[in-house]
Amino acid sequence: MSCGGTTLLLQVIGPFRMVRSTGEDITPRGRKTCALLALLALAPENKRSRKWIQDKLWSDRADAQGAASLRQSLAEIRRTLGTDRDCVQADNYLIALDRDRVKIDVEDNRELCNEASTEDRELLEGLDIRDPEFEDWLRDQRQQFREQVVDCDEEAVSESAVGGENSDTPNRLLLSRGQFANSAESLVLADTLLDAIAKTISELACVDVVDQRLDHPPTPSPANALALHSDVAKANGKQTLRVVLTKRPTNSIVWSDAIQHNKRVGLNINDRAFLRSINDAVNVAIDQFSETQSEIAPQTLSTSLCYSGIRHLFRLGKTNFKLADELFRRAFELEPRGIYLAWRAFLRMFMLAERQYSCRDTLESEAVEYTSRALELEPHNSFVASLGAHVYLTVHRSYVTAYELAEQGIQLNRANPLGWACLGMAKCHLGKSVEGFRHTLLARDIAGSTPYRFQLNGLCCIAGTVAGAFEQAIRLGETSHALSPTFAPPLRYLTALYMFSGQRDLAQQTVQKLRKLEPDFSYEMLAERSYPTASLHRTSILNSLPLQEI
Repeated sequence: MSCGGTTLLLQVIGPFRMVRSTGEDITPRGRKTCALLALLALAPENKRSRKWIQDKLWSDRADAQGAASLRQSLAEIRRTLGTDRDCVQADNYLIALDRDRVKIDVEDNRELCNEASTEDRELLEGLDIRDPEFEDWLRDQRQQFREQVVDCDEEAVSESAVGGENSDTPNRLLLSRGQFANSAESLVLADTLLDAIAKTISELACVDVVDQRLDHPPTPSPANALALHSDVAKANGKQTLRVVLTKRPTNSIVWSDAIQHNKRVGLNINDRAFLRSINDAVNVAIDQFSETQSEIAPQTLSTSLCYSGIRHLFRLGKTNFKLADELFRRAFELEPRGIYLAWRAFLRMFMLAERQYSCRDTLESEAVEYTSRALELEPHNSFVASLGAHVYLTVHRSYVTAYELAEQGIQLNRANPLGWACLGMAKCHLGKSVEGFRHTLLARDIAGSTPYRFQLNGLCCIAGTVAGAFEQAIRLGETSHALSPTFAPPLRYLTALYMFSGQRDLAQQTVQKLRKLEPDFSYEMLAERSYPTASLHRTSILNSLPLQEI
């Protein structure tokens, strides 16, 4: 970002920096000196009283001592600036930045959208002053900053709704396959894979599926479509099923996969490789459809809004949850599909699990209402059923209802990882924990590059705990935490698993991590029925932990 005609640039997005217009980094070494400049950079009109600044940085010191420390920091700033020291002005009452000579990155809305939203950077990253007054101020500033980022994202989505000449063009998926003379088995394999991919894409996105498999020669391809093509090759008693996704009209390959199997044994459509290939293709296709900018039919835009909402949901946090809900709502307004309501219901399940709510009763009633409406609108959508199953599992702990919905989702689409995951969790609570654990592991294995892989690992950790596979559960919980460090559920289970297995140091380290997300966490909470660790009550872990830890 260029300073233009200014003398200094103060960067507060990400780590704090002070840079001359020449590009020279002159960030002060003192952390409180940097904090002083940050206080001015984010202040109204870039000025604050000496007393206000002193209270934020030296609240634990007497007035005279705090005033002396403030003078030392100002002296450090002047030494650092040298001939440009008048960029920071001070008198007996006020300290201010020269607004004509100092530029602040957060004031540039374009840079805010381009840098903060896309790179998910934090305001004043790593600036730790250890003064409670400053920490309170910084927490408020970061919240305001996140809300600005939300506004940028919403503005970007609104701008994408401006249609062009082809504004009535929907998403299209073209299906085709090679010729397999005298090979009915190969034909079935190719068609089964294409049908499964097309069905799953249709469940998650608004798309027109154009079947060109019987067109000889193929009909002309419409512009701006995705084409899905399959072939089967035979060699040395083995068959290789290849599927490729290309972008029209350029025919550029965006994804491909090959599944090899022994001809005598045959290909089991429930094979993990087969199911994972389906989900990999679906994830890439929806990603491609969501990037469409020139064709803004309502169906196309609703898909983009929903996909953006899903990404925000799995970034976690109050601000992302708020934006995700708004994006799902707007998608439903454009195209009233049950899948968008199902995601709104699922979001509320996540908010409950993450303890991000002000009124639990309201959240629970909304989740059930959205689920019911979603099932009425799309009763044959496997993802609507599966997302609803997760809601009933978490919100009301209605394990039978969750089991029935999850099983329905799998019957509709056996490639649905969310259905397998919820079916596994429901079975764990209905007394079939070993089988349930296997189902959650299957969900994890077939999910592909979905944005919720960390959640599936977390569910595997929980199911493994119930099944008594404690060592495996620990590894799965650690994987979930590595994929999403701010996801609380696996940390809750790891605290108990580490302590139960005698790894007290790791248990205490995990407690400290969890308390950064939940400052009120204590071991006693694990035993509370209202705390989101219901599965622990189906194990002997709670009873076996030392009494002083519970």
